[in-house]
Amino acid sequence: MKQRILALLLAAGLCLGLIAAAPALAFSDVSGEELSEAVEVLSGLGIVSGYSDGSYHPDDALTRAQFCKLAILTEGHGDQARGSAYRTRFSDVPGGGWAAPYINLACEEGLVAGYGDGRFGPDDPVTVGQAVTVVLRLLGYTAEEIGPFWPEDYLNKAGALGLLDGLPADGGAGLTRGDAALLLYRVLRQTDRDGQDYIDNLCASKVTGAVLLDNNAEAADGTLGTVEVYANQTISWYEPAEAVPDRLVGRKGALLLDEAGKAVGFLPDDSSHRTLRPAEVAADGITAAGGGTHAISSGTRVLLDGAVSTYGDCWYELEGREQVTLYYTDSGALDLVVASEAAAYEGVMLTGYYENASPNAASPASITLLGVELEVVDGAAAGLSAFAVGDRITVTLNGAVEVISACAPSEKRAELYGVLQEDGVELTCGLTAAGELSVHGAGVGELVRVSSTGIGALSAYPVSGGSQYALDPSDGTLGSLPLSEDVKLYERAGSSVVAEIALEDILTDTVPASQIDFYATDENGKVCLLLLDDVTGNAFTYGLLTAGEQTGGSGSMTYTNRTVSVENSSGASQAYITGKTVRSGTMGGIAVSSEGKAVEVVSLKKADVSRADFDGEEAVVVEGLRVPVSDGVEVYNQETGRWTTLSAAKSYGAELTVYYSGALGGDAVVRVVTVG
Repeated sequence: MKQRILALLLAAGLCLGLIAAAPALAFSDVSGEELSEAVEVLSGLGIVSGYSDGSYHPDDALTRAQFCKLAILTEGHGDQARGSAYRTRFSDVPGGGWAAPYINLACEEGLVAGYGDGRFGPDDPVTVGQAVTVVLRLLGYTAEEIGPFWPEDYLNKAGALGLLDGLPADGGAGLTRGDAALLLYRVLRQTDRDGQDYIDNLCASKVTGAVLLDNNAEAADGTLGTVEVYANQTISWYEPAEAVPDRLVGRKGALLLDEAGKAVGFLPDDSSHRTLRPAEVAADGITAAGGGTHAISSGTRVLLDGAVSTYGDCWYELEGREQVTLYYTDSGALDLVVASEAAAYEGVMLTGYYENASPNAASPASITLLGVELEVVDGAAAGLSAFAVGDRITVTLNGAVEVISACAPSEKRAELYGVLQEDGVELTCGLTAAGELSVHGAGVGELVRVSSTGIGALSAYPVSGGSQYALDPSDGTLGSLPLSEDVKLYERAGSSVVAEIALEDILTDTVPASQIDFYATDENGKVCLLLLDDVTGNAFTYGLLTAGEQTGGSGSMTYTNRTVSVENSSGASQAYITGKTVRSGTMGGIAVSSEGKAVEVVSLKKADVSRADFDGEEAVVVEGLRVPVSDGVEVYNQETGRWTTLSAAKSYGAELTVYYSGALGGDAVVRVVTVG
């Protein structure tokens, strides 16, 4: 009997395409934020799965039999289905078939019914109306509460519960696998008719308000492969009963536990979070590399290197971190900061003149190179003893910015690049090279190649060269050259100063060679540095533009220049000379050169939206299309005349206006939001 039941379950899996795809892996053919999340969550809970090639087939139609199985699994009654096997309730559902246990149990529970002529129609397409009827019954609603008209009243009820967004409005339309995933995922996030969390049907208990830190962690007691979460101001580890999908790591929600206290799944909540690349860290907040300053109170909890602290006690340790993630409460208040491990400098090589050693060069505890004092790990001191102060050397660093090895430049030599500053060069690795600086044709804020020309002496040249290859961000290639895992990207608009960007900021499928101003490769032939020309729009400062004029000269020798300034949450900028035509009072952006001129000016497109169109603080739906919101979005309350935050603006009014760069359906990004 056990072998026959196993055969039935395997057959059901083959019919539904539910075999082989590991639950911790993303599906290759699933796109869209909510659908991807829905499929991953349902997969982690064992409700759906994919095919052996890693695909999910979201556009495939579902049959009535297949949806019965999904419904039974969604209510947590999969184990009970076996008791309904080998019974023939309908003439077209053989008792020994894979579908019989699920169809029979669904009928017994009142979730579905046959056609009235003894048939069920297991292979008929399930319609939206039929599926909605099932899920409303899962939630405990009765026909008396829903209404007498089918499917209209059922569709209206489901719509009121938020179950139908993005699904076909026609109750007679067929339901696809993707539609079913969205519908069932929304059911899991609902409360039932009695006000209880529906997800409680699939777990014995849950840890709410948990940030999923890792799905394959080493616990404090050394146990491997655990699920690590932060909740209630502490870090905890749980053995997994089921694999938790990789895609959910970093999300906040409910960790689901079985009777033994093992993790069986994770259900994200609606709270928002934002991941930043810190450009500047101060005691009162963090300025992101993409723009925008985020205020952080000293008492805000911080997760740093596996320990819980407060921002006031550890803010300075966030310098040099590859990224930090800010987590917000439902009311928009910052609740938690999670910092990445201190690995930003892992494997970084520096070449320059050996400038100093302490206490001595024979056994240095620290050395100075490129104006930077570097601690030396015990094992590296012996290698450094072969060099004297004044020699050119190449050192390799660990994640804690310590020297772990040293060699002659003839053995290994690092090409150094960075952004020119008034008092040095901010290297692409995050360190700042300092010394007597000789600059050749470059201005502050431009990307330069820097070299050490002597003890305490640096030379900087502007980068140039262009590219004959196009960039494919999704494949991670520049022509046939692969991008390194830690590739650094910068962007400028024409001759403006540069802004650091991330690969995920690029929303186009490809970047043509004409928009690639420079690239460099590492010792392995991988692209480690890219300079792009106005690909993402992040080289601009956005806000309210004001046009003006600047006059000068004397007597008959006078001149008048156009100027433009931009006002945002940072205040009003200086007036920059520009050759562009600007209309005062428009929302736009300016890109400024190292000479202090607005070399590029753009006007933003606008669209009216409602509060409900926003997906937290990460995106908004504009004309039916999802548009990301910039990390540094500027928000203005027109009634109070003050710059504010997005969460405050959404609380202030239900109707807002978004101003975006780029094109809808392509590279559009919201830069400014107004309310009132």
